[in-house]
Amino acid sequence: MELIVIAKPILFKEECHLVNQLFEAGLQIFHLRKENADEAGYRKIVEGILPEYHPRIALHHFHALANNYNIHRIHHTESFRKNIMPNTLPPQKHIWSTSIHQLSDIDRIRPYHYSFYGPVFNSLSKPGYMGVIPPGFHLNKPNSNTKLIALGGIGLNQIDQVKEMNFDGIALLGCIWNDPAQALINFKKAQQHCLAHHQPF
Repeated sequence: MELIVIAKPILFKEECHLVNQLFEAGLQIFHLRKENADEAGYRKIVEGILPEYHPRIALHHFHALANNYNIHRIHHTESFRKNIMPNTLPPQKHIWSTSIHQLSDIDRIRPYHYSFYGPVFNSLSKPGYMGVIPPGFHLNKPNSNTKLIALGGIGLNQIDQVKEMNFDGIALLGCIWNDPAQALINFKKAQQHCLAHHQPF
């Protein structure tokens, strides 16, 4: 099962050092999402990450930066996908991701390689952001090649439960960044949970 880490929403000291440590420990995909950062802030983070890890970065904003660095992963937010390019297929030279909050939207994201879906559980990083998955949920998507990544409220104790739901992977945010001093330790623990069902894409 794939393990993705999403950046902490705000900039913080030692962030690039910790991200480099996560990559060194085996992180395959890091989603750079800073909703309040400007392009200079994004550039500073990318340049603080070792160049050999740039292909593992997915940009949520300032997509043009991909042309200046060896970045091949681009993320479209749900609102961007629906409002800016509803009838445009993303070019295939990149690996494209997006987000959905309703499974009924899965047929609309066929051009994308993978999509986040959630919140699965009550968010660890956004108080009041409640989970939408009912008890006993099992994912069934027989007609889609787009991989679905569970997002929202996933801690170390929920990873095995998400496996049973039949998701293709998980995305962690609060579990990693709520205590940056434990980020590497928690990542390695999560990694062990995921390795048995790891299918890279």
